[in-house]
Amino acid sequence: MRTNFAEIGQWQEEGLTSVAAAGGSLLDVADAMTEPYQVSHHIGYLLHTAVDHLHALTTLLEQSGAQHTFAPYSLIRAAIEASSTALWVLEPAVPEEVALRSLKLEYADLNDLKRANGTVDPTAGHDDVRLQVFNDCLSRHGWKAPAVKARPPGTLTIIQGTSAHFDVFGSALMWQMCSAATHGKRWARHYLTIFEAEDDGKSKVLSGRLTSDESAIALALNIACALVRKARSVREVHSKNPLREGASFIRPVAGLQIIEPGLYVPARQRPLFESQ
Repeated sequence: MRTNFAEIGQWQEEGLTSVAAAGGSLLDVADAMTEPYQVSHHIGYLLHTAVDHLHALTTLLEQSGAQHTFAPYSLIRAAIEASSTALWVLEPAVPEEVALRSLKLEYADLNDLKRANGTVDPTAGHDDVRLQVFNDCLSRHGWKAPAVKARPPGTLTIIQGTSAHFDVFGSALMWQMCSAATHGKRWARHYLTIFEAEDDGKSKVLSGRLTSDESAIALALNIACALVRKARSVREVHSKNPLREGASFIRPVAGLQIIEPGLYVPARQRPLFESQ
């Protein structure tokens, strides 16, 4: 876990500096399609959520001097959920699809707000101001309301899909077990906790000590970090202009390069430029 703790600390520090979507990048195009609900901001918020929970876990384990039974799994669960959601948004690698997924989640967020307000006022509807901003966004960018307002997949479906697509083994099952620990469901206790029982041979009730399993916490944490790491990596790729940065800018490709209207130079004759 020490390696994961060090990585989480680095993420926490780097989080103070925002990641800008370079002009011409996938996220830059998606941002233009969703303003003022920029996708890059949505991804940043989800990753901040994930890292914040993981950093809280490092504080809990390193500074409290105690290993809590269930709290670590609650924090890990939140990180798995938030980072998987970020990956689900980024998964299509096509600006239109990325933008559509982000907007679907934004509308689901508006519905969640409506339900929350309904717990205080049963007659409450959508927040009129926020709903108007959202509808204006759809109109301004040409989005069709039925497509955007369709319900997004459930959390487990999202995690299962991103786990398979990005090859992060075990994240769906681990999220389910961490959720069980969070909500006091007992089925996962055999996987996440250790019970040291004492049987007096007389009572029908076993007494003993219930503790968390350090190896289970380490495994769950490793999966959560793998998801955050993958989401950060995919975001970084989609924040760069593929025609100006990275390996594709310095690697020769077959075909023609336009120099100016009416002129071209075969690829094999082109000079190689260092990435800037």
